[in-house]
Amino acid sequence: MRIHETVEHDATPQQVFDMICSPEYQELKCARSGALEHEVAIEVEDDARTIVTRRRLPTEGFPDFARKFVGDAVDVVETQVWGLTSDEDGGHTASLHVEIPRTPVSMSGSVFLAAGGAGTEHTVEGELKANVPFIGGKVEAAVAPVLARALRLEAKLSPEWFEQNPA
Repeated sequence: MRIHETVEHDATPQQVFDMICSPEYQELKCARSGALEHEVAIEVEDDARTIVTRRRLPTEGFPDFARKFVGDAVDVVETQVWGLTSDEDGGHTASLHVEIPRTPVSMSGSVFLAAGGAGTEHTVEGELKANVPFIGGKVEAAVAPVLARALRLEAKLSPEWFEQNPA
């Protein structure tokens, strides 16, 4: 299943990039996502910044067939690898991989920060796959809204973040 979601932030692409790459922001994002527990790791290399978040999320609101498959909670590991240099318009790009360990569900794609709208358009696009015979499409349809909510959460958190962390 193809995923394409965009939200806007009232800040420059560089400011949004700095926010996303902040350990404190990633901690806030995990906590506000309803994680029962979480870990954040950020590694800076010569030409990249790798952000890995591990969250245990409750499955309340999942369809019954999906809850039978994963139980009361699901682990989600999100890895973003950002290039440290921006493009000529100030935008940033990352590769994205989301996996749900012990399940056949994963997503691979990209994250883009580009000038536009009120400041920055934050776009996630990729391919969500559930390698489950007969019900893979139903599993993908159940997971896709969860991924969209996660990106919309970032749009809700950014005004609070910038208010508390002025440039």
